[in-house]
Amino acid sequence: MTTEATDTPLATGVRRGAVWSGANVLILRVANIAVMAVVARIVAPQQFGVFALALTVHAMAMSLAELGVSSAVARNDLDPDRIAPTVATISITVSLALGVAMAVFAQPLADLLGEPTAAAPLRVLAISVALVGPFAVPGAQLQRDFQQKRLFTATAVSYVPNTVVLLVMASHGDGAMAFAWSRVVGQLVAGVIIVMSVKKRYWPGLRFSELPFLLRFGLPLAFANLLSQILLNIDYVFIGRELSTEEVGVYSLAFNVSAWSAAVLGAMVNGVVLPAVSRVRREHGSISAVLQRATRTVGLVAMPICAFTVALARPLILTLYGAQWNAAAPVLRVLALYGVLFVMSLLFANVIIAMGRTGILLGVQIAAVIVLVPVMSAGIAAAGLIGVSLAHLATILVCTFPAYLFAIRRSTGVTAPMLGRALAVPTAAAAVAGGAAAVTASIPAPAPLQLLAGGIAGALTYAAITAPMLSDLLPKSIAARPQLAAVLRLVDRYPRRLKVPESLEVQP
Repeated sequence: MTTEATDTPLATGVRRGAVWSGANVLILRVANIAVMAVVARIVAPQQFGVFALALTVHAMAMSLAELGVSSAVARNDLDPDRIAPTVATISITVSLALGVAMAVFAQPLADLLGEPTAAAPLRVLAISVALVGPFAVPGAQLQRDFQQKRLFTATAVSYVPNTVVLLVMASHGDGAMAFAWSRVVGQLVAGVIIVMSVKKRYWPGLRFSELPFLLRFGLPLAFANLLSQILLNIDYVFIGRELSTEEVGVYSLAFNVSAWSAAVLGAMVNGVVLPAVSRVRREHGSISAVLQRATRTVGLVAMPICAFTVALARPLILTLYGAQWNAAAPVLRVLALYGVLFVMSLLFANVIIAMGRTGILLGVQIAAVIVLVPVMSAGIAAAGLIGVSLAHLATILVCTFPAYLFAIRRSTGVTAPMLGRALAVPTAAAAVAGGAAAVTASIPAPAPLQLLAGGIAGALTYAAITAPMLSDLLPKSIAARPQLAAVLRLVDRYPRRLKVPESLEVQP
């Protein structure tokens, strides 16, 4: 990024927001891994499976809980004073109605999932759905103003009661309910802090003149989110009905581990891309340059995580969760590949939303669901959990990702070859580093030592290849330190083809 671009208020806000969003999820993800390493030795895979099935319904209800309208408040090209009261009314009304419906129909929904005991955690998670409405507008306000530091504070504080509830209830043998109640408690605490953090509070109101626009913008986004959740959760339904609840638990753990990069990067993408791109659009800046830059940045982080997860899946699972979860390792290898494509798709989806093309987003999700259902049915019949994982990977490869590339070209003019050039070096470097990690981890040794040795070898290899690019992501105060500058000068002796193409630089 050029100095001029870096010094603009927008670039400063984006960088600050991205750092805090990433730090938020990264720190809490590390803490969550530690907690889950304990919980996984207390809670049986079957209880993980029950909660995963309940979470399937919860995720779909959450995607509709505010009809997608809160994203309008996060857009910098719209006036929040005009739309926020109406958005608050829609969000509160819809989330409350969905929460009540979910509680009332919890038992029939659990029976449909093939696990009647999921009804109790479903009723608890209905509270979580109802809580979406009151916190939707304040959360969007903080996102709009790049106040991810305050969102981080809310999440960090809420993590403490969340974890206490989870550990106490899990230790008493109620695993599925422990996960459900901990989620509700954490959401409530975080929501209250978010409401207290906004400078201006909007009370529910209704401006009928804004309804047509909000619904045209929000409904396609809400249904696209719903279809996205179907894509992410239909596998649990297939496994629960065709295999066993225990296998749902094994698959759920593998999927959660594969989503680590998506969780960290997704928070950054969701936190800054929508307000940033909408502001660039308002100011008639170069959307193309911003998108290519963002693609390279996401790739620099997502690609090595994917490569290391594939290479170190077995020692990672055994080290963190124990031998009872060994069956999750081969599933994790496949899902790691899916995860990196998912996070890139998430970036493209946010850009499409910022461009106001939510109808295109809905079309992409419809196509993906049409493809995934028969592919997954065939996959689970042929290869069980591995077949389910391969169905996800095949669908995103042949349908979802190409559709997003087409939508991005229609919305911004950025072509697939342009994005490919942005990802070329991170992808190649990650492949080499992943190979180094796999070779090193193949030494006969206990799983923790294999994980440590493979991780160090892979990280050093990746850093040696991509150091000039990685340094560009650091704050100036860190990148300018003499020790780091000396290392970068040494690495800079690599061929110039490893440098960032000039066309990817954001122009002032």
